[in-house]
Amino acid sequence: MRFTRKQNALATAVMLASATIVLPAQGHDLAIELVEVTARAEPTDGSTLLSEAPITRPTHDAGELLRSVTGMTALRRGGRGFDPIIRGQSQSNLNVIANGAYSYGACPGRMDPPSTYVGVDSFDSVSVIKGHRSVIYGAGGSGGTLIFEHLRPELGNNGMTGSVTTGYTGNSDLGSLSGDFAVGNDRGYVRAFGAIRESGNYEDGNGDRVASAFESTSAGLVAGIDLSPETYLEISHEQASEDDVWYAGNGMDAVFADSASTSAKWVQRSVGIIDTLEFTAYFSDVDHLMDNYTVRNRSMMPNGAAAPSSSTTWGGRLLATLSSADAELRTGVDYRANDRRAELYMDMGKDGSYDMLVARMWPDAQQRQTGLFAEADYRSSAVDTWRLGLRVDRFDSEVGEAELSAGMMGSATPVRLYEQFYATTQTRNDDHGVSAVLGWDRRLDDAHLMSVNLSRSVRTPDSSEQWIARSANGDFWVGNPTLDAEVHQQMDVRLMHDSGRLNWNLSLFVNEVDDYIERFAAGSADLYRNIDATLFGSELDAALQINERWRARVGIAYTRGYGDNGDLAQIAPLETRLNLDYQQRGWALGLEWVAASRQNNFDPAVDVDSPTAGFGVLHAYGHWNLTGQLLLEAGIENLFDHAYAYHVNAGNLDPFNPEAVRVNEPGRQGWVKLRYTF
Repeated sequence: MRFTRKQNALATAVMLASATIVLPAQGHDLAIELVEVTARAEPTDGSTLLSEAPITRPTHDAGELLRSVTGMTALRRGGRGFDPIIRGQSQSNLNVIANGAYSYGACPGRMDPPSTYVGVDSFDSVSVIKGHRSVIYGAGGSGGTLIFEHLRPELGNNGMTGSVTTGYTGNSDLGSLSGDFAVGNDRGYVRAFGAIRESGNYEDGNGDRVASAFESTSAGLVAGIDLSPETYLEISHEQASEDDVWYAGNGMDAVFADSASTSAKWVQRSVGIIDTLEFTAYFSDVDHLMDNYTVRNRSMMPNGAAAPSSSTTWGGRLLATLSSADAELRTGVDYRANDRRAELYMDMGKDGSYDMLVARMWPDAQQRQTGLFAEADYRSSAVDTWRLGLRVDRFDSEVGEAELSAGMMGSATPVRLYEQFYATTQTRNDDHGVSAVLGWDRRLDDAHLMSVNLSRSVRTPDSSEQWIARSANGDFWVGNPTLDAEVHQQMDVRLMHDSGRLNWNLSLFVNEVDDYIERFAAGSADLYRNIDATLFGSELDAALQINERWRARVGIAYTRGYGDNGDLAQIAPLETRLNLDYQQRGWALGLEWVAASRQNNFDPAVDVDSPTAGFGVLHAYGHWNLTGQLLLEAGIENLFDHAYAYHVNAGNLDPFNPEAVRVNEPGRQGWVKLRYTF
């Protein structure tokens, strides 16, 4: 059998993203932080900035971009596929929504988390909701929700706008070319975008080569039209292709990973007593192939291994909004479906011609969720605002190929593996969940705002936790069909200060989790079980406009997590980020110092089995507005060429540097971008 990819019909080319954090919005959604991903001429946080665009830094994908948000980090396996983590929660504890569409990666080893396929180059903003503060974005989301949005373009007098960006990053020889174009009028528009990136392997601060090369292309089309003054219709389609992706933190490399996503949004205003009625529908499809011989020969044995996999997601939401002078009610229904399939083959000749099925890792895993929700914001006084939200969900999950054998070279059927490790032959699991939010915001005075948020959220097991069935060479990775859903009970208290030149916000949070799903090791098997767990921590963000030229920012985050069996996995230690920016009209310079303390609290069954050393690295960056339309950006990452790794990075599985404990970050690297806008 030869594994082939699904064909992409769109051409590729787009623009490289930049990131700057914007202060939270008002109302009970003040916990939403915006990450702008396009250049803007005006300041975005109310401060007085004399330069004509925000200072930016290069990013490889959406997960890496979100590392710049206090309280967030991302797991690195190589140069692509950064897996976001918010307050110690990741994977299916985060809802990732791009233009109204949910999607799930197709790799059981999470080479491709959903953020991989988000064309961060083209999205105008990313909203980061930490914790569970709203019931309208779907079930789960206990760790948070990431919302990537295309905004309606602001067209010039000639009815068009656009940009072209090219960039280069040393060390990894990363080159990029991108474009974003829109045409239309005050009634409708069409927008096209695309990007190309190609990177080699970078060197870490020790001078060791880290497997991280990749080729990436993405493209998309968005069209919107006002059918009437009260009716708006928008349709979008995006495709992304990853080729020859090297991973230091995985036992295989990705031959290809292709994603296609289509969504449609219909908005109707003034429908009787309903102010706005919005319907969104979406369909996304991911096709993925990993092996240990095509991209580079990593197999020491005559036989190679290959694992084709796929993930298909579809669904929609109907949302009605009703408002009065002091209140707003949002209510509706949503549906989400996901089908996943993954198989493991032994390739006798390493050419795809003599393949033997070894395991049905995702044996046609099917998950369905239907939810009913209502959420209201009410201003009870001039200084008090309340939020009350409630949703009820039904979850259905099953596997369609659990009784099928893996073939002559294969092990037991998936259902036999479930029976062997969990004493069950269950192939279906139905459940329901009730989630709720209670929020209170109080304006203490002109400069201070307090926000308290209590919530309950339910997160069902994902396809791997419940149905994975891998058996090869005496090693096992088996999901637990009898797992209960996680129930998160959270409290988040936030105090914000805004006095013009000085802005800061301090958050304290605690999350008590019933039936936390823990991955653990039992001999040569990786298994799953329910435990009780607690996560807690704090975050501080502050910005000071020292004078009209100088600005300082600081972000500090700490999260601690433990359960019945000790420390939880993938919990970042205390992290600090300091920025000092100097800005003149037309140009700006800045320094960023990123530091993390030593992490002695970890789960050896998931994390690398040793503490993670602390680190401190310095980045320099700046830009120069050459003309009103041409912007030059440049910088040096890891200025002093330190060797370091984030605690959450994957364990090194690469023969380039077998002594490395974790996948190291890049050593010193210079970068430059040139953006032309019109």
